[in-house]
Amino acid sequence: TMSSSTEPTPMTKVLIFGGKTGWIGGLMGELVNKEEGMECFLAESRIENRADVEAELDKIKPSHVLMSAGITGRPNIDWCEDHKPETIRVNVIGTLNVADLCNTKGIH
Repeated sequence: TMSSSTEPTPMTKVLIFGGKTGWIGGLMGELVNKEEGMECFLAESRIENRADVEAELDKIKPSHVLMSAGITGRPNIDWCEDHKPETIRVNVIGTLNVADLCNTKGIH
C-alpha cells in the first residue's frame, strides 16, 4: 500500500481504454503522444471482459491508465434505454473491472 508521503509515480507508459474508437479517448491519445518521454497504448480489450483487461495490463505494464470507454448508444442514447443489461455490463461492470484491476496492480 502507498502512504501519503510516497512520491507520485511518473507518467511514463499510458494505456487508454476507449482511445481506439472513442472521441475523448482519441483526444487523450493525441495529448499523451505530444509529451516527451511518454509511451501511449490504445487498449484492445473490451472492458467488460475482465480476463482480457487483466492480460492487457500484464502485457503492457502501464504506469497509468486513462479511462474513457463506455457505451453511449448508437444511433443515440435511446439505445441504452432499450439495452439496459448491455449498457450496465460495459458502463458499470466494465469500469469497475478496470478500476479494481488497476487498484490491485498498483497502477494509477
